[in-house]
This record gives sequence, structure tokens and C-alpha cells, in this order.
Amino acid sequence: MFARRVVEFCAPLFDRAATKSIADQLLRAGTAVDANYGSAQCGRSPGEFVARLGLAVDDVNEAKGWIELVRDAGVVADSEELQWLVIESLELTKILVSSYGTAKRNEERRKRMEQAKRKRTRDER
Repeated sequence: MFARRVVEFCAPLFDRAATKSIADQLLRAGTAVDANYGSAQCGRSPGEFVARLGLAVDDVNEAKGWIELVRDAGVVADSEELQWLVIESLELTKILVSSYGTAKRNEERRKRMEQAKRKRTRDER
């Protein structure tokens, strides 16, 4: 839903020279959040999941920055849609950062367990 609403929000921004570049950057980052999160869900390994989730975190932070710039610079009139995007980007940032941290810790724990198992196997020989 975030990506779709970013696309709809950006459409009129492409009509003005002053906002075309911002719209392009926001559109890329805002749609990449969904794409990279979806890619993480299909990760072939825990490491790939963590890496893709990290990309989604980067993208949502970038999108949030562009949305805040649009709001703070008064590039467009304040609206319910703009406020929704601000709030949603903040919420998505919190969710994805938390998920990334958990996934990263789980991956590190899994690696330590595998190393310990290999060490025990070597020691038993």
C-alpha cells in the first residue's frame, strides 16, 4: 500500500520542474521498499534475507527523507495524503529496523551454533 500511495502522490510532482527530481527520487525509494521487502521474503538463505531486509531499511529511510523534505520545504500544500505518508514512513522505518535487528541477531546466533557444532564434531574425532 505504501508504494502505491507514493506512486499516486508523485504523479503530479512530475509536472513541475521544481519537483520533478524529488518525485523521481521519492518514487524510486518508495517503490523499492516493497520490492526489497518482497525479495527478502523469498530469500534463499538467512543471509540473503538479512541483506534484502537491510536494503528495505535503506530504502524506507531514503523515502522518509524525501517525504520530510517535501513537507518541510512546503513544496506541496499540506494534505491528508502527505501526513499519511509521513506517518507511514516513520512506522515502516520502526518496523523494518526492528525486524532487521532481530534477523541479524538470529543469523549471528545461527552461525555461532554452526561453528560450535563443527568444533564439537572435530573434537570428537
